[in-house]
This record gives sequence, C-alpha cells and structure tokens, in this order.
Amino acid sequence: MIGDAVNTLEHRRIPLDDDPRRFQAIQLIGTSIELEVMIHREKLSDRTPLLTICSIEFPIPPSFAFCELMWESGYQVIFCRRPGFGKLPGLPDALLSKKQVKRRSTIASESALFSLLIKTLNLKKVVLLGMGTSNSICYRLSQLSEQVTFCVYANPLFHPEIWDVIKPQWLKQMIRQTLMSRSGLKIAVRGLKAVLRRDPIWFYRQFAQKSPGDQAYIEQHESDYREAGLFLQNISPNTFYYDLQNALIEDTRWDPEITQRSNAVILSGVETTDKWKRSIEAEAKRLNLPLIFAPSGDLFVPYVSPELLREILQTHVPASIEN
Repeated sequence: MIGDAVNTLEHRRIPLDDDPRRFQAIQLIGTSIELEVMIHREKLSDRTPLLTICSIEFPIPPSFAFCELMWESGYQVIFCRRPGFGKLPGLPDALLSKKQVKRRSTIASESALFSLLIKTLNLKKVVLLGMGTSNSICYRLSQLSEQVTFCVYANPLFHPEIWDVIKPQWLKQMIRQTLMSRSGLKIAVRGLKAVLRRDPIWFYRQFAQKSPGDQAYIEQHESDYREAGLFLQNISPNTFYYDLQNALIEDTRWDPEITQRSNAVILSGVETTDKWKRSIEAEAKRLNLPLIFAPSGDLFVPYVSPELLREILQTHVPASIEN
C-alpha cells in the first residue's frame, strides 16, 4: 500500500522526550514546506492510513491505546498538525486576512497542503478523521484527493446554532470578542493565554464540561492536555482568528450536492446539549449524511469512544475499498 518512495522523504524528528507518538517534520514533495506528522509506530505500514487532522484546541495525537486499537483493527494512525499549531511556521499572514478567509483562500491553501502530504507519503485508500475545526479541511480534502475513500466528521461546526452550545459563557464571550475586531482579537487571545498559563487542565475541564466522557479522557491524559495548553499559548492571534472565523462564521453551510455523493458519516456524542443534537440532526438530514451518536464523549468523541469508531470503520470502509 505504501510505496518505496517514502524511504527517500526529507524529514527531521521533532523530539517529544520518551513519548512513543513522536512527530516528524515532513517536507512536502517539490516544496520547502514542512508539516508536523506523527506516524504511529514511526514507519509507514501496509495498514489502511487513518489520517487525523487536528483541531485548534487540541493539536495532540490521540492516546497510545487509541492508536494501538486502530492498529489491531487494520488501521495506522497518522496524525498531522496544521500549519501554525505546533513548532513549525504557520501560514503567511497575507493568507490570514479577513478578506482571504472570507474568500476561503486560506482553507483552500491548507487543503492543498494536506493533499500534497498524501502524495508525499504515497498514501493509498486513506480514511480521514476530522476533529472540530479541521472538518472543513477534510470536507475539501476529500474532493481534492482521489486517495480519500471515507471520511468521519467528528463534531463538525457546520451549523448556525453553534453559538448557543459553546460552554462556558465566558469562553463564548471570549470567542465572540476574538471575531469582532483586531483589537478584540488581541485582548481575547491575551486573556486565553493567561488562563492557559495559570491552569490548562482547568481550562479544558471547563471547555469540556458537558461531557463526563471528555472529562474522564482529560483526567487519564493530563500530560497531553498540559502540552496542548503550551501549544495554544504559542498560536498566533492571526491563526486563532482564521480558524475560528472560518469554523464559526464563514464555513457553516456545506453543499449537499457534494456531500450526498461522498462516502462519509458524521460522528457526535450524546453527552451534549439537546439543541446541538437537534441542529446536527437537521444538518445531517440536509447533507444526506449518516449521523451516529456515541454513548460517551463530545468534543473528543472519537478518542473517548474508540470502539464505536472501529465499528464505523468496519461497517463503512470495506464497501469503499477494493481489495
């Protein structure tokens, strides 16, 4: 499944102490651009690639146990940080302006980079897993790359009722302030970073307060969330603005003419608000996509309910892949 070309990739390691989920800086073929990529077990295998693209709030791979469960099920987790979400440079500021975000030039550029990553790694028959704000990229990436055979959109922010389900209230106000003006953006990001410096675990527990499953996952993987808090503190205000503006305002209406021809499902958790459930049910119906509710989890639902994700893959992926 994976070609010999991967052995000639130009890359350098990004050390993460003794964590087995080590990142590599993969240089995209034909460019000088690098992306941070975690390949579970470090070398590409003949298993089906499960390409996971990070959301802004958690640029950390799923747990080692999650990766091993997928491995045993025939999938190799490949987790990629988006530009500006880790230790490598972000997108140019010229692409992060309000005008370019509104034109969707920025998200098109990101999607093109991930399509190039698939070519660079010579990945075949890829399964995409989108998380939160990265779902808009997966939506477009599935159209760009013929190697994408199936998508799981986990908690996509594609409906206009999103504002009513952001908890707690102070976080909603902070996000609104981020999107109102450049001065508001700087104040809000400064406040967020202050909270993260003081206690990142408290922040994530507040952020995930609707879901006992998310809370349990945070408790079990506190070191991951502390590290995620450090990365969030280093994300530029312009990157914050682009990601939130795109996810919450500019890209909330996907095209049913596209999704009804795609091989994909929407994954959410029951541990959320009734309003979110009604909204996501309405959008799933409009887009003609199957909607699956996990018994546990919300923001981090695939990680909290990995057995259900495995069942989804076993049910949907074989029909889309020719052996």
